[in-house]
Amino acid sequence: MKSITVIAVFLLAIFGINAQTGDIGQQVMVKAKVIDINTKQPISIELEFQPTTGNKFVVKSKEGTGTFDQLFQANETYTVTFTGDNVYRTESTFTPKSNEGYSEINQTFEVKGLAPGVVVEDLDIFGANSTDLTAKGKEALNNMKISMRFNRNTEFLFQVNAPNKTLAENRLKTLKDYTSNWRRLLDRVVFQSGNNGNNLIIKVNKVEDVMK
Repeated sequence: MKSITVIAVFLLAIFGINAQTGDIGQQVMVKAKVIDINTKQPISIELEFQPTTGNKFVVKSKEGTGTFDQLFQANETYTVTFTGDNVYRTESTFTPKSNEGYSEINQTFEVKGLAPGVVVEDLDIFGANSTDLTAKGKEALNNMKISMRFNRNTEFLFQVNAPNKTLAENRLKTLKDYTSNWRRLLDRVVFQSGNNGNNLIIKVNKVEDVMK
């Protein structure tokens, strides 16, 4: 009886190892294209992929076509960071799914190309009829600060909205106070108030040509 139990445990261990090896061996060839979400045109940028476990790697989409081919581990979740002088820096997640040993899939990544007038953020950062920043609002502004460190060639317009002019002006003061420690980043920010809603609209004001 003891020998049967030992054999059963041994077989289960082998099956478990084979199953794990099969999962590790599953790969997906991703045929990807990167496009500007506003113009729908292909765009050449860098994409940084950080898997849940393992080392990150960077690929670049091609000039003219915005395409790239890359082999990924199947069913692994990657944090994707879109970067470049011509694109607003953002993060997303991507999970290439497959139950086969090898497969190919098509994937389109949409990014926000930098051009005057393009809205990069539409944020609710204030409480209702209030000048107080919410916790989510502060987090959103902190993320914007990080993005601006990478988009060094871009000037942004921060338009604070409220139902009336007085509240909009008071919210604008709160925003300026909160961002007062952004230092040199503020050289690339234009503040403005408006009465078109209850949000903070962040637009591209102008983009410098880094090649000049």
